[in-house]
Amino acid sequence: MASTHLLNHFSREQLFDLLINQLEGFIVSDAQGRYVFVSQRWTDLIGLSLSDVKGLYVHDVTPDTRVDQVLRDGKSRSGELVTVHNNRGEELHLLCSYTPLFHEGEIIGCFTVASLQGMDEFMGFSAKTDELFHKLNYYHKELAEIQGAKYSIANIIGSSPGIYALKTAIHQAARSASTVIIQGETGSGKELVAHAIHALSPRAAQPFIKINCAAIPSELLESELFGYASGAFTGASRHGKKGKFQLADRGTLFLDEINQLPLQLQPKLLRVLQEREVEPVGGVETIPVDCRIIAASNVPLDRLVRSGQFRDDLFYRLNVVSMEVPPLRERKEDIPAIADYLLERLNTQLGMAVPGISGQVKDRLKEYDWPGNVRELQNVIERAMNAAWMDTLTWRHFEGYFQRKSLRPDQHSGTGAATIRQAKEQAERQAVIQALHTSCGNRTAAAAALGITRAMLYRKLQKYGLEGYGI
Repeated sequence: MASTHLLNHFSREQLFDLLINQLEGFIVSDAQGRYVFVSQRWTDLIGLSLSDVKGLYVHDVTPDTRVDQVLRDGKSRSGELVTVHNNRGEELHLLCSYTPLFHEGEIIGCFTVASLQGMDEFMGFSAKTDELFHKLNYYHKELAEIQGAKYSIANIIGSSPGIYALKTAIHQAARSASTVIIQGETGSGKELVAHAIHALSPRAAQPFIKINCAAIPSELLESELFGYASGAFTGASRHGKKGKFQLADRGTLFLDEINQLPLQLQPKLLRVLQEREVEPVGGVETIPVDCRIIAASNVPLDRLVRSGQFRDDLFYRLNVVSMEVPPLRERKEDIPAIADYLLERLNTQLGMAVPGISGQVKDRLKEYDWPGNVRELQNVIERAMNAAWMDTLTWRHFEGYFQRKSLRPDQHSGTGAATIRQAKEQAERQAVIQALHTSCGNRTAAAAALGITRAMLYRKLQKYGLEGYGI
């Protein structure tokens, strides 16, 4: 009856206002950590109104805030003791709880509840709950490590048309359990896309298992995928072993570099996709499995089908949802944002404190075609960070890497003659890349297509910094 009385006499907006007014302090900040909303009781407590602080960074008003940490790692925090000063200069100690706000997998802000009441009782309770939260976070990290899912769509950096289309495709693919094929050049971020699809899907809490079909010898790949029964072969465990399909049951199995899957295993994979059951090596019974398949290839699979290197029926079974990851050279406008993201991540991973990257460097990084894509960019930034150590990254920290690389013609060229030479070199470099791409990385075929010898092709690969291109 009481709940009916409430609903009859108050609208949702009025109930929301009642709730807000009962809280000691209520703050909403955006994804950059700037004030968006503060409650009236927070204003009474601190002495600053919304008009005083709107658009300001929370840490500028309250240096002890945990808002920036929550926005950075996406984790809630409760029972945090925070020291603030009101507009009269008085020091106050508040108990604060912070909760990140998510929309479609991305952090869009943080809301904070602060209280002065019940400090003694709450501190004892907070200590106990903090301990429980630490244990929960520990087990959550352990589980995530085991399951392998560690990236989300927020880790796909960029706002170019190609990346916008890719993120749209990821959201669409995450809605169903259909098989997905991701195609793109080496280092472009295909695994990141697979993680993002899983993280947004209804299977997000289930295992994300990955296997690189090119990294495991063909004679071992079958047992890795499908498992083996007890005594299946010499040296096999007497208990048998579960394969990747069983480990991914109810979750997602990511088959990276599926273009390298041996022809003799392709019919068995096709059968699993069709029947949803696996037969372990040396086994006599089939085992039902329910896992979503996401596959990736760094070579267009339809081209391999035409050359007889990949079964057409398996290709059609995989090619239900298809997406292409654009190479970095086709979205160079994203390079500054990617560079900043990589710098921040590498600072954390390497225990460094490089403060930033100069604007000149970001402009010049866009002059290179990045055959190794984002992976190469990360390698170059890490190399520069080790040279700079604690300094801002400037071009002198990068020029050693680019001495033998070809940058596109630009305003840095000294004379008209140099510009013509650079243009010719750029055209030649693009022709080499296209020949390698058309030949699926086969250097002999690429040399023939270019009308040059294989030895001359090697010299051009070295000249243009393409040694890692092709096979």
